[in-house]
Amino acid sequence: MEDMRTARDRPAGLERGSAQEAVRLLMAMGFMEIRADSHLVKRALAAGDTDTALGYLEHMRMIADVCHNLPQDLFPKRRKIRERKAIESLRFHLRELDPDDRAAQWVVRQLEAQGFDYVRVLRDRIKWKHAQ
Repeated sequence: MEDMRTARDRPAGLERGSAQEAVRLLMAMGFMEIRADSHLVKRALAAGDTDTALGYLEHMRMIADVCHNLPQDLFPKRRKIRERKAIESLRFHLRELDPDDRAAQWVVRQLEAQGFDYVRVLRDRIKWKHAQ
């Protein structure tokens, strides 16, 4: 889905593809997905399906683990510092985690669904991989 927001619609200081925008996206999608899953947990428990409820709870916990440090990336007053901190978080989630890890896959799905070009954040890794 293409981003239909104009520059005027974006929060101040965010360019298309900025790491700060990606962090905000991950937090927003995480909150919405946790909220939706909480209803599914309630429904599964009402039906007596504990295994399904536990699966949804584990998914919610994984999202919370991904997102719990992201808000602090947006605290610094200087835009450049916020962007650097957001880049560091994205690098952690996209590079430091095992690519087969569910959390890393969730991050990639969220960013790709919104058309965020996260590859530029990982350029140093890509250069390193090609050098091997």
